Amino acid sequence: MKKTALILAIAMAASFATGESAIKQFNDLDYGTLSGRLQSLSMYRDYEAGNNNHATTLGLQLDYRSPTKSGWSAGASYVGAGVLDSMVDGESSPGDRLLGNGRVNLLNEAYLSYHMEALGLTNTTAYLGRRAINGEVFRYDDFRQKKRAIEAVMIESAEFHKTRIIAGHAWEMSNWIDAGNLWKFDNFDNYGTDGVTWAEIVNNCVEDLEVAVFDAMAQDLANLIGARAKWSLSEDTAVLAYLRHERDIGDGADLESNAFGLSVAQAVGDVKLEGGFFGVGGDSMAFQEVTTGINHALGSSMMIYSGQFSGGAETLYLKAVTKLKETGTVLYGLYNYTLHDKGKTDLRQAQELNIVIKQSCPVFDNLTVAFKGGIGTRDGVNGDSDTTATDARLFVTYTF
Repeated sequence: MKKTALILAIAMAASFATGESAIKQFNDLDYGTLSGRLQSLSMYRDYEAGNNNHATTLGLQLDYRSPTKSGWSAGASYVGAGVLDSMVDGESSPGDRLLGNGRVNLLNEAYLSYHMEALGLTNTTAYLGRRAINGEVFRYDDFRQKKRAIEAVMIESAEFHKTRIIAGHAWEMSNWIDAGNLWKFDNFDNYGTDGVTWAEIVNNCVEDLEVAVFDAMAQDLANLIGARAKWSLSEDTAVLAYLRHERDIGDGADLESNAFGLSVAQAVGDVKLEGGFFGVGGDSMAFQEVTTGINHALGSSMMIYSGQFSGGAETLYLKAVTKLKETGTVLYGLYNYTLHDKGKTDLRQAQELNIVIKQSCPVFDNLTVAFKGGIGTRDGVNGDSDTTATDARLFVTYTF
């Protein structure tokens, strides 16, 4: 696998360095559009007591979008990643343990779409197949070498004034986690359900106010109903609110979870800040970062080490993002501090800090380098389970 990945890297680098690539030549023929990326990801994670691992993967993503003919079009995305180096090379799946940075080989997207203009619906499209979407219920969360994708039948519409609607049924999901078989498409067996039926509406009819409502039913697991709002008080200030309720349905285990979030977003010069509260009452959330994703700043946590989606967790967080004008360097930080219900977990409190530095290469177009670092601490109830975790990642990405 290492040899194959190295040969692939050399071949792709040589192709991109020769001027007009075969991909550009193909796109000029109007048979559709090819694009993609070549990316290396090196990770190191240490959870103390010898629980650590490192791994480097090389991944290729190749995307195709067809022209539209009589309303019909198609799309596909292949993702393949191999492990170049790992602390546990002797294992059958190096890079999986602790990191989720292992082997991947699949068609992450393969769908047929129909734009319904002939039916009088100029802003409505139906899809069938595998897609990576970034909505209120399903988030694609491109955290490793692939995006989360679902196999589904769905419809997207913007027929109503300043309103977007998505609805569908997903029977398989491929997660972003490159570990075990979580990256493979299966019928949600890893999550205790046979499929998810969902609908979401995002409305901007009221000036300076965006409201989203959504519902998702995971068969024999849980039903999620929720809402998200963004009220822009000025060009630089906004109030963000988040509310959701989960309850078991069918043959699912007992579950009742309520989550509430209230935050303020503030621009200070070139720095964008967001901070506030997020709390989970009752049971732990079923719909969150490692399952379907969650449209909240805390849904991008590198380690989820503070347990912010656990039942009884109360979290304060602060996010900051800026881009340096002179160099184009993107700087990002996310800090969260979580208090826990000692009757539900063995933790009293926990915290996590993430930083990201991303830089475009001034010499090679479309080449970026990003460093992501994280540190987390846990304060156990009995005092002898206090732990510290560290996480470091280096992304080198070429897009074409």
